[in-house]
Amino acid sequence: MIRILTTVLMLAASTASAANWYEHYEKGVRLIEQGRADEAREALGAALAARPAEGVQVPTGPQQYIDYLPHLYLAIASQMAGGVEHARKELALAETSGMASRSEVGRPLLVAYQLLLRGDAGGKFPRYAVYEKKAPTLSDSEFSLLRNDVLMKCDLPIDMKLSNAPWYANYELGLALERKGDYSRALTHFIDAVAQRPDPQKQARMYGMWMIDYYPYFHIARSHVRLENWQCAKNALEISQRLEEIPGNARRSASCCRCKGRRSDACNPERSLTQP
Repeated sequence: MIRILTTVLMLAASTASAANWYEHYEKGVRLIEQGRADEAREALGAALAARPAEGVQVPTGPQQYIDYLPHLYLAIASQMAGGVEHARKELALAETSGMASRSEVGRPLLVAYQLLLRGDAGGKFPRYAVYEKKAPTLSDSEFSLLRNDVLMKCDLPIDMKLSNAPWYANYELGLALERKGDYSRALTHFIDAVAQRPDPQKQARMYGMWMIDYYPYFHIARSHVRLENWQCAKNALEISQRLEEIPGNARRSASCCRCKGRRSDACNPERSLTQP
């Protein structure tokens, strides 16, 4: 009788552990979004221990499915925590699994982190983010007014530090600076937006019912072109095209960047990188 009871308890514990894998996984993903990398790694590790096999549209309950990509998110969490080598190992496991490339959610993240972790030697910055900064166009007072206007538009306090602002605030500020011709500052805020949200999306939700077409890599490329950072522009466009983000009327921009700075009508940035 005792043996039977022990067996039943062990089976119940095993079943509970298996049922909790997706709770650990979803917790890990949320912690990444909150910037809590070490805790995210712990939660994702627990999910992986309970369910080693990755998958797309894995059932978690009646008519409930998730794309289960622990190796990809462990790569992201490890990179955030400064563990570049561990991040590269997890990324390689995600590539070997093949599930991330099949996932609508995972594919843009996979591409972004492939390029990030194989960017500069330290794996800290993507290639499009390593460049010589140039002087801004707007004065500090003009920038401050524009910044406050964007924060108000995004329903955020004007005393909020941009380093603490959500991705859409940096993206909107980048667009506003781009319209003003301050490409140096615009570039900074587009790159900050990507650091918080690397996956582009048409009609991405900002807050409430407000949506925006989020094409950060295209705008990073355009700012680099305006600043004549040709190689960085080419790197950003490569990502934009691989993610099928780039607006259709800007296809000629790739040939512009391949010119590598040779100025001619065929690679004039004003003609090649048009407004989406």
